[in-house]
Amino acid sequence: MNLNIVKNAKISVKLTVIFAFMLSVMLAVSNACVLHGVRHYMYTQASKRLEDINQIILKRMKLNEKSSSRLFSDIMPNENIFIKIMDKNGKLINTSGRFDYHFRISGPYGEARHVEKREKHFAYLNTKVPDRNYGILYVQIIKDMDNEYNFLKILLFFMAVADLAGIALSILLGYIISKKMLRPIDNITKTADEISINNLKERINMQGPNDELKRLANTLNNMIDRLQISFKRQTQFVSDASHELRTPIAVIQGYANLLDRWGKNDKKALDKSIEAIKSESHNMGDLVEKLLFLARSDNRSQKVEKDVFYIDKLVDEVAGETRIIDKKHIISNHSSKNIQVIADYKLVKQLIRIFIDNSIKFTPERGKIDISSVKFGEYVNISVTDTGVGIPEDEIPKIFDRFYCVDKSRSKDIGGSGLGLSIAVQIVNIYNGTISVESKVGKGTRVTASLDIIWN
Repeated sequence: MNLNIVKNAKISVKLTVIFAFMLSVMLAVSNACVLHGVRHYMYTQASKRLEDINQIILKRMKLNEKSSSRLFSDIMPNENIFIKIMDKNGKLINTSGRFDYHFRISGPYGEARHVEKREKHFAYLNTKVPDRNYGILYVQIIKDMDNEYNFLKILLFFMAVADLAGIALSILLGYIISKKMLRPIDNITKTADEISINNLKERINMQGPNDELKRLANTLNNMIDRLQISFKRQTQFVSDASHELRTPIAVIQGYANLLDRWGKNDKKALDKSIEAIKSESHNMGDLVEKLLFLARSDNRSQKVEKDVFYIDKLVDEVAGETRIIDKKHIISNHSSKNIQVIADYKLVKQLIRIFIDNSIKFTPERGKIDISSVKFGEYVNISVTDTGVGIPEDEIPKIFDRFYCVDKSRSKDIGGSGLGLSIAVQIVNIYNGTISVESKVGKGTRVTASLDIIWN
C-alpha cells in the first residue's frame, strides 16, 4: 500500500523526497567526519599535553623533588590532569591533589593512550623511572576527557538541530522549486488533454529560459504542426479520392441501368454501355493503383528494386513507345551515352512516363516534346521539355499537391486524376533527388528530376 503511494506520487514529491534523503545522507556523513575529526584532535592535543607534563615531571624528579608540591606547579586546575607517583610496592609517593582514579599502572610505558569505559573517557600516560632511593618509580598522568566529551555532545546536539532545520527547509524549498520547475509539464499535460483529432489548434505556451522542458514543448508543438498538416492533407486526400471514385461509379451505374432497360434488345446501346463500363473500370483501376502507390510511399513500404542499367537506353525506350501511342506530337530525345545507373528500372520509367503524359495533355497538336538525360556531377538529370500552354508562376508550387489538377481538368478531353506529379515526387524522394520546374505561359514547360543514381 505504501509502495503504491510512493509509485503514484507526483514527480515534484518524488524529487523532494529523493533530494531530502540525499541531503540527509550527506549531512550524516559530514557530521560523522566532523565529530571524528574533532575527537581525534582532542585526543591528539591531550596526548601532547601529557607528554609535555611528563617531561617536566621527569626533569624535576631528577632534582629530588619527588615529594615536593612544586612538582605539579605547571598543571592548570581547569585542565583536569591528575598525577600520582608510586614505588614498586604500590606505595604512594606523591599526588597532585585529588586523585580519585584507580587505574592500574602497566605498560606500554612512555606512550600516551586513551580509554573509553562506562561513560568515562581518559587519556593517560604511564612512565617507569629508575631511582637510587626507591629502585623503581612509576609515574601515572591521567587527563579526564569528560569535559571534551560534553563538548562533543553539545556539538552533536547543535549539529543535529541544524541538520533537521536544514532538511526541513530543503524539503520546503525543494518542493516549491520542483513544483515551479515542473509546472511546464503540467501545462504540457493540460494542453495535450485538450488536443484531439477535431482540435489540433492548441499549442503549448512556454515561457522562460531555453531549457530541456522548453525544447520539449517546442518539439511537441512542431509535432502537432506536422500532425495538423498531415491530417488536413489526409482529409483532403480522402475527400478528393472519394470524389474521383464517385464519378466512374456513377457512370458505371448509369450504363448498367441502361443495359437493364434497353441493352437486352438494343445492340447499339449494349455495345456503348460495355465500352463505357470497361473504360471507367480501367480509370478506376488506374486511380486505385495510384492511391495504393502513394499509400505505400507514405508508409515507407514501397518495394524498390536495384537494377543496373544505362539511362540513355531507358530514355530511348520510353521515347520509342511514346511515338507509337502518340501520333499528334513531335517526340524527340537525346542523352549522354553510357551513363550507368543503379535504380528501380520500372520506377524511373514510371517517372519519365508521368512527365511525358503531362506534356501530352497540355501541349497542342504538332507541338514538340523532348526527353533528355545528362550527367550532372554525382547526379543524373532527366528532363522533359514541351511547347505546351505553360503554367502560371504562382501555381507552380501547387502542381505537386495531390489532386490539385483535378479541379481544373475534369473534362474528358484532358482526363487525369491529378496524382501523377505527386507520385513523381515520391519516386524522386526515394533517390534523394529534387524536381525543378521552368515554365512560361504560352511558351511551354520543362520539368527536371535530379536523381542520385550514378553507378560507381
